[in-house]
Parts: sequence; structure tokens; C-alpha cells
Amino acid sequence: MLPSIDSQLQLKNLTTPQEIATSNSLKAQTRQNSATSKWASPISGTLNDEALRAEQEKQEKSKRLEQRRKHLSAILETEKNNFQTELLSHRQSVSAGAARSNFLREISDKDQPKIADNEFHRNSIEEPKLENLQLDEKRTLYQPQELHQRFDNEQGNQYERKNRNQQLKIILQQQMDEFNQKEQESEILKQEEERLLKDQWELKQIEEERKKNRKIFNSTRFRELDIKILASIVYTNEQSNLEQSEQLKRNVLNTLQQFQQQIKLEREKEQEFDDMYPDDAAKYWSRREQEWNHEREIREKLIEEIIEKKKEEIIKKLKLLKQQQEEIHDKQRILINDMEQARKYDLIEKQKQLKEKEISNTQQERENFRLEFEKQNIIEHEDKKQMDQLVQHEIAVNTTTNEPKFYGRRRANWN
Repeated sequence: MLPSIDSQLQLKNLTTPQEIATSNSLKAQTRQNSATSKWASPISGTLNDEALRAEQEKQEKSKRLEQRRKHLSAILETEKNNFQTELLSHRQSVSAGAARSNFLREISDKDQPKIADNEFHRNSIEEPKLENLQLDEKRTLYQPQELHQRFDNEQGNQYERKNRNQQLKIILQQQMDEFNQKEQESEILKQEEERLLKDQWELKQIEEERKKNRKIFNSTRFRELDIKILASIVYTNEQSNLEQSEQLKRNVLNTLQQFQQQIKLEREKEQEFDDMYPDDAAKYWSRREQEWNHEREIREKLIEEIIEKKKEEIIKKLKLLKQQQEEIHDKQRILINDMEQARKYDLIEKQKQLKEKEISNTQQERENFRLEFEKQNIIEHEDKKQMDQLVQHEIAVNTTTNEPKFYGRRRANWN
């Protein structure tokens, strides 16, 4: 604040520049001490991490505010010194008021219109300045409305950003759930693939075992081996979760039952063979050998057909599993890419929010400084206006006091 009229009158008592400078320095020190005691705030002794960061931010804001206040105080101090210098010059002009009054009285009547023109010219210069000052005052009155509108816009932008962030979190969660589901499906397919590979290996072992035992003379033992093979195939199919053709199941079960029935009949006839004569036994064995060869051919053909169908089924299932695994892997790659893009977008949004917040704070600080500066200019203009009026009044008083008395025109003595 600039000095009031009372303080201005007190400044008149200070006749020398040294006294004026001493008074100004004391007042500036007093304002600085009061500002320091007003804006200093104690810091808590024990704070957690979040409270400490909040306190640090608060201290930084206080420091920036103190810097702005000091800058404004320096500007005001400069203006005050200029004003005091101007006031001192006015005082010097007041002390020479009597001389100026005498000089004005000595000016002839033809010079008075010129002085009036100069006064009119000075007024014509001051009027636009006054109009500009009034416009500044009106703009200052409308400033709160602009700040309120800006605050509403900022609140709306924050609400939109919050909604976007919430939707982004929901999308990320859905993608994570879908990714986990694909992982489970991939694990199941992997287990199925392992079972199929195991079945494929077992079929290969069965084929090798049949080739080794193909020359067995006793057809009963060979049929027992085929029954074992068929039973293992049926057991494997029952344990597997894969779908198998109904025709293959029926063929395997029918062949298994047929072999079991033949083995049962062979054992019964072997018991009867012990009671036969040698000639009858030879004829029987010759006939049975032909039957066994024929049965072996049919059985081998059936077993090979069953094994071949089983191999084809396993290969088909493996191919299907491979396609499903590739589809799952493609979807997982797409999900990973989408999640990475979503994270980048989230990071960009956070950086954008921080930047907008910083810009908003900077603009708010500049606006506050501008408003404070305009307010100080208005106050300074009013004080200067009052001081000019006071000086003009003093000049008028001094002019009236020092004006000599008029005794009329001297007449010539005609006598």
C-alpha cells in the first residue's frame, strides 16, 4: 500500500533526502518483518511419507508466493520512491510559488490565451488515461466471472479424464481375465496332446510285439495276445476325454468278445483231445491248424484295421489340437499387444494431466499477480490523484496569499 494523505503530510516535515531515505528503509524493514512473521509456518516434527511430501509441496508453494510478494514489494517500493521524488519536486515548486505568481502577473494579456491552450492540451492528454483506467477497472470487475468459468471447464475436463481412466481399467481387467482363460485352455490342450502322444507310442509298441509273436505256433496264445491288445485299446479309449467313432468301439468290443469265446472253446476241446486216439488226434490237429491259419488271417486283418483307425484318429486329434493352440497363442499375442497399448495410453494420460495441472497452476499464479498488480496501480493512481489535488490546492493558497494589493490606476495631475 502507498502512503495515505496523513503520512504524506508527515513526509513534509522531512526536508532532506537523507531523512526520507532513512524513513523509507525503516518502513520497508517493518513490512518485511511483518510479512515474514505472517507467512512463516512451523513444520511438524514427525510425519509419514505422504504427509512429508504434502508438507514439502506446501513449503514450495509458500516459497513461490513469498518470491512473488517480494517482487511485488520491490515494484511498489520503486513506485513509492518515484512518488516521493515527485512529491519533493512539488514541494520545491511550492516554495517557489510566490516567484511564479509574480511572473504570471507580469505576463501580458496576450500571453494568457496561450497558457489556457496549454492547460487544455494537458487535460486532453489526461482524459484518455483516465478512460483507460476506467476500462481496466471494469475488466477487473469481470475477472471473477472468467475465473469461475475457467474453473467449471477444468472440473468438466477432470470428470471426463476420470471416466476415461475408469473405462480403461475395466478394459484392462477384461483383457487380463481373457488372457488367463486362454492360458487355462492352452494347458488343457497340452495335456490332451501328451495323452495322444502316449497312445501313439503304445500303438507302436503293440505293433512291434505282434510282429515278434507272429510265428507262435500255438494259436491260443496268439489270440490271448490279441485280446490283451484290444483290451488295452478299449481301456485307453475309456480313460481319454477325446471323442471316438462308435464304429471303432463296436468293432473292438465285438472282436474282443469273439476272441474270448474262441479261447473258451479251445480250452474245452483240448480237454476232450486228451481222451482221443492218436489217429483221431492227428486228423483233428490237421483240421484245427487249417482253421487257425484262416482265423489268424482274419484276426490280423481286423487288428491291423483297428490299429490303423486308432492311429488316424490320434493324428487327426493332434492336428486339431495344434490348430487350437496356434489360435490361442495368436489371441494371447493380440491381448498382450492391446494391454501394452492400454498401459502406454494410461501413462500418456497421466503425463498429460500433470502437464495440464502445472500449466493451470502457472496461469493461476500469473493471473493472481496481474490482479494484484492492477489493484496496486489503481490504488497508486488514486493516491497520486489525491496528491495532485493537494498540491494544486497548496499552489492556489500560496498564490492567493502572495498576491499584492491593488490600489487602482494612478491618475495624472492635470493642474
